[in-house]
Amino acid sequence: MEKFYRLLDLLTRHHRAVGMSILSLLTAGGETIFSNIVFQCPCNSTWNLPYSLSFFICPALVLFLLAYVLSSKVGRLITGCCARDQGDTSGSISHKADPGQCSRMSKCCQKLICSRITLDAALAPVTWIAVALLGGIYYECAASATEWASKNFCQGQMPHCSEKLMQMPCQKKSPENSEEIQRTLKLLRAKSQMYGWILITVVVIFIMLVNCCKFCTSQVSFLQHKFLKIYEKQENEILTAESKRYATELAERNVKCFFEDVYQESVRIPGAAEWKEISVVIEPTDTAYSALHDYATHRPRENAYQNPDSN
Repeated sequence: MEKFYRLLDLLTRHHRAVGMSILSLLTAGGETIFSNIVFQCPCNSTWNLPYSLSFFICPALVLFLLAYVLSSKVGRLITGCCARDQGDTSGSISHKADPGQCSRMSKCCQKLICSRITLDAALAPVTWIAVALLGGIYYECAASATEWASKNFCQGQMPHCSEKLMQMPCQKKSPENSEEIQRTLKLLRAKSQMYGWILITVVVIFIMLVNCCKFCTSQVSFLQHKFLKIYEKQENEILTAESKRYATELAERNVKCFFEDVYQESVRIPGAAEWKEISVVIEPTDTAYSALHDYATHRPRENAYQNPDSN
């Protein structure tokens, strides 16, 4: 049992790496299923290349966009960026947009593009493309209809060599010219696998450089960086638990008020401005590990003597 808890603690501490590994395995498995079951090369001069490219690009693009859609950090960055700042809501309605609206939008977009979110979102698409290149099936079909393949495999051959080359992906198991077909397809598959390993190498080197730059330019020490990670995890867990508790209390109060006509003490729920303050994404510093930490550091004194039953 003790070993189980150690394993669970290890998985918890390295949940990010474990999650990325599982996502990569699922993406690789999905690509294998697609290439073996769904993909059927048309063996046509018009459709070989676009059909194969669609299996390279479209699933990768879908995975990339899904990663953005499902990312909570993206939601925190872009929520309210395009909204009008109502300011005083006592009755006067402003017909002009907030002057700082465009600047807030540009800051949100800048953070969205330059943050680590993009790197995380690119993991699944890159995995898909790399596995597809290592398999070689898509590349065989795409390359068989290109001028490069005709120049390299049809020099000095019969006039209809190009048409025959396009049919090769559909004739893998054909007894006619089996050796010639297999030899040509092996060359195409080898080229595809070479591109796949080059892509993997470039991505690994890029990730290594990004991490090196991140640590080299870090304003905090290594141990403090680890502490910030622990704090972020604990803050999220406690905030989720407390939000659930307060939401339950508020729901119970309102339901009892409706069914039993019984008035209970108000449950203090932060206002929209306070939620907005703790929802922003900030760079951790010595004085503010997160937006919630910054809020708790600067707000208690001015709110300490306010009546919590303001709702």
